[in-house]
Amino acid sequence: MLRRARLMALLLLALGTSYGTIHAQEEVRIFKSKTPQLDPAYAKGVSGHIAGEPRQGQLVMAGGCNFPDRPAREGGAKRYYSEIYIADYLGAFNLACETKASEQDMGWKLVGHLPHPTAYAAFQRYDDQLIVAGGQSAAGDLSDAYIIQLSDSLGVEITPLPSLPEPRSGMASALIKNVLYLIGGRVNGKLSNTVLSLDLSSPQKEWREETPYPHSPFLKLVAAIHLYERGSSSYVPYLGVMGAFTGVDEPDQRVQADVTYMTYTPQTKQWQTYKIAPDDPIAAYGFGGGYALRYEASFSGGVRADLFVTALQREKDLKDAKAKGNRRLVKKLQAEQRAYLSHDPAWYGFCSEWYSFDRSRGRGEAKSGFHFDGRADAVYLDRFSSMMDGMLIGGETMPGVRTPRIVIFTTACDPPKFHVMIDPNYQQGDSGSPSESPIASKEGI
Repeated sequence: MLRRARLMALLLLALGTSYGTIHAQEEVRIFKSKTPQLDPAYAKGVSGHIAGEPRQGQLVMAGGCNFPDRPAREGGAKRYYSEIYIADYLGAFNLACETKASEQDMGWKLVGHLPHPTAYAAFQRYDDQLIVAGGQSAAGDLSDAYIIQLSDSLGVEITPLPSLPEPRSGMASALIKNVLYLIGGRVNGKLSNTVLSLDLSSPQKEWREETPYPHSPFLKLVAAIHLYERGSSSYVPYLGVMGAFTGVDEPDQRVQADVTYMTYTPQTKQWQTYKIAPDDPIAAYGFGGGYALRYEASFSGGVRADLFVTALQREKDLKDAKAKGNRRLVKKLQAEQRAYLSHDPAWYGFCSEWYSFDRSRGRGEAKSGFHFDGRADAVYLDRFSSMMDGMLIGGETMPGVRTPRIVIFTTACDPPKFHVMIDPNYQQGDSGSPSESPIASKEGI
């Protein structure tokens, strides 16, 4: 009984490594840095990029897009990037801890290129690799899938995986055991509710279709691995997916924010949906373009629902007006669009707080503790994928405007302590217990 209680306590500590918990137990340090500054255009910041830490202390960043020449509100052209950068930043981080500097130079280096200039691809860390699938380029959506792996000389190697059945971009993704899941996104240029999976331990089996999620297609889904308890010491992984914006592609429907949390259990291939009530704190956001914590149904980042719905409907009406040759309406809508893109960043209300969702109650609630500045289409790395307790990389601070800022918070500057962490590649099966693979202990960080 004592052993079970101890194991439960360890798992709760691992699952509850939220900002409030970290703050209550250890001193948190905040560092700032920048995305790669080697290319003047890329140095302005990107969104929809790839980023991860395949090896501890070595951060990879690749691709993304921005408007480097003229702002989007002035009709600037979006540029896509193929560069792959690496920052071997452990030494710089230790120096920042010693000197108490608030700014960290990560020492980015250009080490290679993606097969195509790419933004809005799905990507996940898998062992010491980054798996990338699909994405968007200036020529349209992509069907490539491949592995990015660092060489011993800190170069980069790209190994092809089976191509997607059709071009796809903007999907949510998650990794359970060895299986990569791609949820929704644009398929052949149109939003879809389809789901694909690839067993990375046997990639020659090709991509397979999973059960589509039971809702009309969402724009900008967010997904992560979450866990539910089955018995006193049994935990089952499932996909936790948050969606909000529908009606974007349907010609006879208005765009709306139908904020919905969905779960998918691979063992049963069944979905369950949880409608978010209008008075729920989560309903104000829906986290379109946001991010989620691993193993915990918590979300942050992304756009404000009411403003984004209006903007999406305007884009839809503008496309229709152009198709019908209604010049007066086109001119009116374009003026409204420029006005919408001309406010200060704070006006857009991008989400900066964390919210958790309780499946048993069917409601969300705001979480206390640390929060980042609100961004959309950024990359967030939590403590399960990084030596840092949290890292927010790039993204949009307002529609069409990117930032090169990286914000890091960490307790690693403290003297070494015993930390309980969940293995980022979590190999637990149906009946795994907290004493098995979901928990990995480590001296210091």
